[in-house]
Amino acid sequence: MIARRNLLGMAGTLLLIASGCTVQPLLSQDRTSGTDNVGVSIDAVSSRVAQQVRNRLIFLLNGGAPEPAVPEYTATLSVKKQQRGLLNVQSDTNDSDTKAVSVVLIGSLVLNSDDPTMTNVKFNGRALASYDQSTQLFANSRAVIDAENRAAAELAEQLRNQVLAYLKNR
Repeated sequence: MIARRNLLGMAGTLLLIASGCTVQPLLSQDRTSGTDNVGVSIDAVSSRVAQQVRNRLIFLLNGGAPEPAVPEYTATLSVKKQQRGLLNVQSDTNDSDTKAVSVVLIGSLVLNSDDPTMTNVKFNGRALASYDQSTQLFANSRAVIDAENRAAAELAEQLRNQVLAYLKNR
């Protein structure tokens, strides 16, 4: 049985270690605005995939709210898409031929502000999502869209984390 003295000593040691922890959530209530959103407006984009990234990023940065009428920050988003074949599997019949393909999204976000002390800051991200391509045309087109959407959500998360970490340390 553990002695009471040892138990109190271990508890004190754990409290001492925990008090030295400096990890804080990116969206904490100690911001000057007192809300969980950053207030970012992102310029319009031209492609479907870039629009998916933009929509998710606006949702994440503004706490689920739409873009603010008077944003603290404005941003320009750029997204490039690449597709790469990964693996070909061929059988004796053409019905079961499959090909593994990956969609790679490479994105950058340039954050601007009216604040003269802040220069334009650029954040970069890269996301990958794979899918299987078969001989069925509709299944292939749907698989491409689903993979692009998964990669867009991942890219938006990466860019959001970079923006919030930057603004937290400003």
